[in-house]
Amino acid sequence: MKVCLYLELEEQLSVSGIGSAIRNQRKSLKLNNIEYTSNLEDDFDILHLNIMGFKSLYLARKMRKAGKKIIIHAHSTAEDFRNSFRFSNIIAPYFGRCLTFYYNQADLILCPSEYTKKILKAQGVNKPIKAVSNGVDTDKFMCSEEKREKFRKKYNLDKTTPLSVGHLFIRKGVDSFMDIAVKHPQTFIWVGRRYKKLESKRIQQLLLKKPDNVLLISYIDDIVEAYCGSDLFFFPSRCENQGIVLLEAAACGKPILCRDLPAYEGWLVDGVNCLKAKDETELESKLNTLLEDDKLREEIGLNALKMSEAHSLLNVGAKLKSIYKDLIES
Repeated sequence: MKVCLYLELEEQLSVSGIGSAIRNQRKSLKLNNIEYTSNLEDDFDILHLNIMGFKSLYLARKMRKAGKKIIIHAHSTAEDFRNSFRFSNIIAPYFGRCLTFYYNQADLILCPSEYTKKILKAQGVNKPIKAVSNGVDTDKFMCSEEKREKFRKKYNLDKTTPLSVGHLFIRKGVDSFMDIAVKHPQTFIWVGRRYKKLESKRIQQLLLKKPDNVLLISYIDDIVEAYCGSDLFFFPSRCENQGIVLLEAAACGKPILCRDLPAYEGWLVDGVNCLKAKDETELESKLNTLLEDDKLREEIGLNALKMSEAHSLLNVGAKLKSIYKDLIES
């Protein structure tokens, strides 16, 4: 059994969640001794596609005619496309129809959560769908005092520091992050790319009024340094299919504060391995609790670390191996 893992526009998507996802897939297959390639000219049994694009659609049809099994990984839906780029809300319904058509070219759809599975079915995807975690590289994402000291020294951090990681989209809750940060004395750090030519007017307005204590970092060579150098992961995103950055923060032992989203059901438990909030008022209240309670941060961070172990790439690869095998035998 040999699998071709393919991501159209991989270079451009390297710093996105989808870029992280395919890197995790490759390592998870390697850990489980599954032969794979990224070369479309190689001989393989399964083509595992990771994004919608003209070439990916062409490959799905071409490889099916050649007798290959086709898996499409549903990393995106119309819901998580909204509130991202300029005009994304207008485009979202049409984008959703295109996604449904594309996903229905597969023999099997993979998605990162049961929530996404429900969304896909509601949008008319009629092929079999299985939910498999994107996973986290627990060999890479782990607590390091050396990296913590390096990061805190570089950015002159001397207080309890909240961190968020994600593109500068309204969907990611950057507005809530800034509204809450301005009420505190310490530095709040957001790591994520800005898309100046495509960003919404709302983002432009927010950045013009950015609080002085909010540090925006577009890119870090080693993102693990940011996780290690912070004290809690404050993730106010309004829509996620899973949220790889949550798993990364958890693997580094960081306590998580997030909105109460359906994508988190079954693995993020309020008061155990995270704190969940229904709205911005509750986000602010629970953030204050985490900032003031060292013991609570330590307890939730430890439980988050334990939770992340279930999402290790070894475990994810084992699930993929079983899925691949069943697909070929079918």
